This record gives sequence, C-alpha cells and structure tokens, in this order.
Amino acid sequence: MAKVIKIDGSERDLYDVGLESLQQAVGGYIQIVPTNDGRWLVLDEEGKLKEKQVNRKGTELTRGIVDDSDFIVGDVVVANKDEIN
Repeated sequence: MAKVIKIDGSERDLYDVGLESLQQAVGGYIQIVPTNDGRWLVLDEEGKLKEKQVNRKGTELTRGIVDDSDFIVGDVVVANKDEIN
C-alpha cells in the first residue's frame, strides 16, 4: 500500500495512486525516484524551487541512490513499483 510521508514524519495510507492523487499528495508536478529498498518515491519536482522543508524520512529512503549531499523536500509518496503505472 502506498503511503504519504509528511515533512513532520507522520504517515498516512494513500489508496488512489493516480496522477491527480499523487500531484495533490506532493503538492505539485511529480518526479519519481527509486528508493534504497526497491520501491518508488514520488515527490514534487519543483519542491526545492518552492523552498519546501526537508523530508528526513524521504531523504533516508534515497540514501545510496541519490547523491549523499542531496536531500528530499516536501511531502512524498512511497509505493511499490507495481502500484504506480
């Protein structure tokens, strides 16, 4: 099941993983990056331009995949690869 991970670390289930639902969950156009445990992380591709806050859980999920000096911002969705078309 897909989960929204908020910048405060709280999580909630996301049952609809369609484009509109993903855009609403992350607050913008989506970008998908792999996680270090084989899932997908969906984030706002303009999050840094919008000066969104760092998402520590999202950043940890991409360690070893994304450059170690980089970080994830804003609310994100994490889902199994087969959940997102």
